Amino acid sequence: MSSAPEDNSNDSLGSTLERDDEFAQVVFDGRNLLKNSKEFQKDDWAWTTELDDGGVFIFSYLLYDYKQQVLSLSRLKESVYMLNVLRHKMLPAQEKSGLTLLQEFQVIFTLYERLKLEEMSWDACEGYLTEQITKHRKTN
Repeated sequence: MSSAPEDNSNDSLGSTLERDDEFAQVVFDGRNLLKNSKEFQKDDWAWTTELDDGGVFIFSYLLYDYKQQVLSLSRLKESVYMLNVLRHKMLPAQEKSGLTLLQEFQVIFTLYERLKLEEMSWDACEGYLTEQITKHRKTN
């Protein structure tokens, strides 16, 4: 038996892989739904074929609000595109932010939930995202 301290880097790697698997599963399920459900085969849904993995992940989250009639189809489309752009343009690179992929989406979804309640300027959105990133860094 060795008395050397245990290396927990595999634990961190394992949890990162689990989160990556969770992301991949949501994207896989979302793409299957879009491909196999007759509802999404109509021309109104053609825009979903252009979504990247992040877009499909966001779509999967917002689909609940669409089904609950919180979002119309046009607002769903607009929201998916807007949140995906915000994720790419407003969030710093993962190396700089220290956020995992799922944490990035958590920050974006927190912003979305807030935007459902109140109008925010672009600057206010940036400030809110910065605040959320700081909170995530402190809890990790």
